[in-house]
Amino acid sequence: MKKYIMLSLLVFVMSSCKEETKNQNIENETIAVSNKEIVAKPKTDKTGTFLCKINGEDWAYTKASGIVSRHKKTKKRTAIITFTKQLDKGKESVQLFYDGETNKLEKVTAILKTPKKGGGRMGAMYQLLNEGGKRLPESEISGTIDLSKPTASGRAQVTKMKIRFDEGNLEDASMSEVTFTPINFSGIGYSDSEKLFGTKNN
Repeated sequence: MKKYIMLSLLVFVMSSCKEETKNQNIENETIAVSNKEIVAKPKTDKTGTFLCKINGEDWAYTKASGIVSRHKKTKKRTAIITFTKQLDKGKESVQLFYDGETNKLEKVTAILKTPKKGGGRMGAMYQLLNEGGKRLPESEISGTIDLSKPTASGRAQVTKMKIRFDEGNLEDASMSEVTFTPINFSGIGYSDSEKLFGTKNN
């Protein structure tokens, strides 16, 4: 009887230790998963790949490309990322211009099809520069790009970007300025003229 009791206690202790070890392993795995960085993929549907909201409306692109080049006279290196949206009639686009040396966002342009007075639509052109240009007191522009890999990645923040021309033709006066929700992009293929031609235009 005594041996039976001792054996039962031994089995109980071993079972408890095994369960505790199992729980600890589960806890460690949970922590590891929670600490693992999760990278969300861009949302893609029949309208294209989601880039951001413009004045509260989803804007998706059907094509994206990039080019990095150095100006022949000024020697300034610039990276341009272009997002194009194919429409039934015409196109829309968003372009991000980055300094190729500092990798900072310097300029943003957009061409958007918006309703015009008298019917139809017009290609409204918007532009916002980091310094100078047509802007509002609340206008803001910021962002960076990473060109260390074969494909480009980066971000952009654009607030209160003013229309450049024909503001009086807009059917909706609120479209005289546009604001983007934060833009985050990755995996954008680009060509580098200096690498293609093996020169730095010295």
